[in-house]
Amino acid sequence: MRRRCTKCIGALPKRSSNVLKQRAQALRADAIIGLSVDIDEISGKGSQMFMITAVGTPVHLKEVARVSIEKPDDLLDGELIQQKVRADIILENYKTVESINRETAEFIATSGLREFEPLIFRAMNEDYDSGIDQSPKDKQEILFRYFDYLPDEEAVAILYNALLEGNLTTLQVKRINAIITSFNFIDYSRAINLLQSNVHARRIALKIFSLDKDWYSKEEIAILKSLEGNALAKFFPEIVQVEESKGMFSSGKEVWRCECGHTNNLDNSNCSSSTRDKRGFGKKSLKSEEVQEIIIHKTFNFHS
Repeated sequence: MRRRCTKCIGALPKRSSNVLKQRAQALRADAIIGLSVDIDEISGKGSQMFMITAVGTPVHLKEVARVSIEKPDDLLDGELIQQKVRADIILENYKTVESINRETAEFIATSGLREFEPLIFRAMNEDYDSGIDQSPKDKQEILFRYFDYLPDEEAVAILYNALLEGNLTTLQVKRINAIITSFNFIDYSRAINLLQSNVHARRIALKIFSLDKDWYSKEEIAILKSLEGNALAKFFPEIVQVEESKGMFSSGKEVWRCECGHTNNLDNSNCSSSTRDKRGFGKKSLKSEEVQEIIIHKTFNFHS
């Protein structure tokens, strides 16, 4: 009798969780989170009873189809489900970096959840560099560590593909450049593709080829050798417009128009307003000829 009673008590948690599952399914929920089962003994007047309390929260998950981590019995990992639920709440309420606290920024950065990718790119477009309050900038720096917690290949693919698509603001390009440099996300094969893309992508490709690696594969050495000589120059032609000036005293004189809109004498190598040259490089910009010298130095070391 005692053994049968013990067996019945042992079955109570499973029976109660099954009841909760049925009720969750009736609500078309995808999962139950925070499941807790308690058994209490009630005795008195010669009788003994057990009270079981089962509590859980049924949830709808928008991103279940994208969950890659599963248990052998095809049940979604409980911790991952809670992360997904929290991610949905954050994404629904996110407005700016200022609208989240530091702990939330840490969660986003370390989660490894791909659904946060659009939020990170939104945060890239927020400018707190000139603000007095350091807090938003600190949280922004935390968010950008998101890529460091992804597998390197995933992070590289996201960043390089975004550059190739070309739908980025100048500020976002600046952030991506800093992220690639900070975390050493160097991929020469993808950088070659950047050279054949938009102007922002081409300039970041220069930065990538200027960075040092701890070691170089045969494929990477071959790529660098293919850029020997003056190979980079063709990717950075002059982009200015040459036109006739319409001034009162200089009508008919040829001038070149900078990207900033300012016109300059044809023999001026740099714009007198923006200081950019005819290829669009600023005075402090990393230029193709500088990177060409770096590549020559690298390949010389390979030969030796």
